[in-house]
Amino acid sequence: MAEQQGQEKTEAPTEKKRRESREEGQVAFSKELSSAALLAGIVLTLVATSPLILDAFRELMTRIFRQMASADELTINSVYTLSGEIVSTMLPAFTPFLMVIIFVAIFASVLQVGVQITFKAIAPKFSKLSPLTGIKRLFSSQSLADFLKSMAKMIIVGFVGYLTYMEKISELNGLSVSTPEAILKYNFTVVAEIAGKILLAMVAIAIFDYFYQRWHHEQQMMMTKQEVKEETKQSEGDPQLKARIRQIQREMSNARMMQEVPKADTLIVNPTHFSVAVLYDRDVMAAPEVTAKGADHMALRMRTIARENNIPILERPELARDLYANVEIGEDIPERFYKAIAEILAFVYRLRKR
Repeated sequence: MAEQQGQEKTEAPTEKKRRESREEGQVAFSKELSSAALLAGIVLTLVATSPLILDAFRELMTRIFRQMASADELTINSVYTLSGEIVSTMLPAFTPFLMVIIFVAIFASVLQVGVQITFKAIAPKFSKLSPLTGIKRLFSSQSLADFLKSMAKMIIVGFVGYLTYMEKISELNGLSVSTPEAILKYNFTVVAEIAGKILLAMVAIAIFDYFYQRWHHEQQMMMTKQEVKEETKQSEGDPQLKARIRQIQREMSNARMMQEVPKADTLIVNPTHFSVAVLYDRDVMAAPEVTAKGADHMALRMRTIARENNIPILERPELARDLYANVEIGEDIPERFYKAIAEILAFVYRLRKR
């Protein structure tokens, strides 16, 4: 049970996880938002450029009828000529649509995920060829959401089409006596109206889908406790290895410190806990200096080394505690200890003269 809990994705994704996911092209992206934005751009462009399109269509029909009236028979050359006229007439009118489609498609993507160029998302993955993986994707929450969105769009389009048909059915009979230009304008108006109604529904679906995709992406990036530990170990190093390195560093530091004990003038000790080595060379030092200190087993080792090298060991419990707590190795002894240290050094010098 504990192992299963350890595999549950209960931890928020780390910054490293988010960065790697983004580099692989796995980002929260709503296709519905891009589709709604694209539809909005097309509808607005249609409304803004409808006079231009109507003029181009009118000119095209005029050219076609003239071509048909002047041509004795339909030949390959006449078809080529007619095709060229269609392209040259309608292309300028539909150029804004092409520009809007390209601009909105890029802008909608950049707005959602920012600027991120990666080819990892389109790289072939053999894991996707697995039937089991395909079945899992088929019955996943993402597939269910896509199905519900598709159904909602079909229902909306059908409902909007039905309502519009029922509203316009009385007007359709009057088109039989209308001019071709009036029919074209009427068709443009109806198409724009239908597209506008569908657009409102698409915007609502897109907003829902956008927040759902962000939530779904966040759930996919959730990590297990073990994954967090492994990532921490990779980024910060193995805790056991770091502890071993610190231990080796302490041992090396202690070894260097023990080498300073035989050079000291005296070793001031507390009978059971502390040892502090003091050195004073009046030619190079402004004040006595603590060259080594230790507690418990380190203090005992310092005493052993001091006895082996005939370094005077003086028991001053209170002074030893104060020096150990207030003076670091390599620091000068503060002035408040001068009197006590001077008395100790004087005693040591007298011992040396003897």
